[in-house]
Amino acid sequence: MAYGLQTYDDTGRREDLLDVLGDVSPDETPLLTLFGTGTAKGTLHEWMKHNIARPTSVQADVEGGDTTFPDLTQPTRANNITQIIKQGIRVSRTERRVNVAATGDPYAFQKADNLRQLKMKMEYALLNAVKASGASGSARQMDGIDAWITTNTTARNSGTSFSETELNDMVGDVWTNVDPDKVFDMVVCTFKIKQAIAGFSGNSTRYIDATERRLVKDVLVYDSAGGSHRIFAHKDVRNTAGTTTVYGLREDLFKTAYIDKPMFEELAKTGDSDKGHWVTELTLESLEERASVKRTGYNQNG
Repeated sequence: MAYGLQTYDDTGRREDLLDVLGDVSPDETPLLTLFGTGTAKGTLHEWMKHNIARPTSVQADVEGGDTTFPDLTQPTRANNITQIIKQGIRVSRTERRVNVAATGDPYAFQKADNLRQLKMKMEYALLNAVKASGASGSARQMDGIDAWITTNTTARNSGTSFSETELNDMVGDVWTNVDPDKVFDMVVCTFKIKQAIAGFSGNSTRYIDATERRLVKDVLVYDSAGGSHRIFAHKDVRNTAGTTTVYGLREDLFKTAYIDKPMFEELAKTGDSDKGHWVTELTLESLEERASVKRTGYNQNG
């Protein structure tokens, strides 16, 4: 049946393109936000740390006897490697001249957008990077949180469910090795593990104050016998079958140290385009990893 003219057949029909950009990118970087910052003066960044162990037995001294002198404990050096992270952009001359929707100047848009991508790379490295010295022309790489925590580590049987007992055992592991005031104060985990914590029913999970966002069901703060622990679901936590990980971190004992904070550099013009990059050089200071804890092997679904 003939209809005369329909939109499908109209070659002069204009597109309907809103000048609006939908963006729900997962660009949160809680570790970069929460950790303090410092300055690195060399690619091998060093600091001092000290720990004395509690005695497991005590020998009595004889009245009037000579004093015996034990080996004395000195502070030790710790170090990490600075890591360069870049995020480059290049936009053609023509792309900057044509009419585009929502973003304005494509170069300015990409400059802002790629700063977010750089920060996400930095966040991932702070958690997951493994040290590489940079020898033989390879890139230097720092040790991230996962590599730093070595004292209080437990590999659970693959598929273990994360329970309130597990969380309290993590607290107990750290409490044994550090001053009670230095037990970890934040838990970093997957979203599913956070959901599991939200289901804990013990008296230590309770509403405290709405202004502090302490809620019974959301469990942004969990109170154990060892202190208060903020709960953060993090997208970069390892979450594959048999390796799902939960971290307990002492926030004030980690710092991000920079040789260069993120900065944008315009690069020499070659060809028919404009180009530049975001660049930073940083490392992770772990002032004393024994105040933190890592457990792996949990069920991906909590």
